[in-house]
Amino acid sequence: MELGRKYKLFAFLNLAISITIVTFASIETHVTFILPPFLATSATKLPDLAWKFQRSLVIVSSYLLSASIGIIFVLLGSGIFIAVLASIIAYGIELILNIEHPPSILATFLGVLKRVSPIYILHPVLVGVLTIEGINYVISRIMKISKK
Repeated sequence: MELGRKYKLFAFLNLAISITIVTFASIETHVTFILPPFLATSATKLPDLAWKFQRSLVIVSSYLLSASIGIIFVLLGSGIFIAVLASIIAYGIELILNIEHPPSILATFLGVLKRVSPIYILHPVLVGVLTIEGINYVISRIMKISKK
């Protein structure tokens, strides 16, 4: 199989496996509202033969920051304008800290709208993003080994 087709197959498997795991966990714990940003992140996590831990740290950090800002802004209410303001602030801070990952600001937006509690940082956000990053790492390693 040519590398381009193989790459696309592994990218598809990466998305399908990671989002399926996150979906089942989200259904069981009644936090399915978090799936949109995780779908977007999964779709951006293409297999990478030169996988870099640093990029995964950026994605995890951006989600944790976004979830934290969402929790802070819940104290102000849960309206659409507060959710948008919180998301803008989250993205601005991500840019300043050089940890921007645009899908993560949906964690802020949805967190405010759903009036999440502090546990939101751990689950679904941390568990979900670590699942996505972990599956990407495994598939990237498998692809690297199968290339040889």
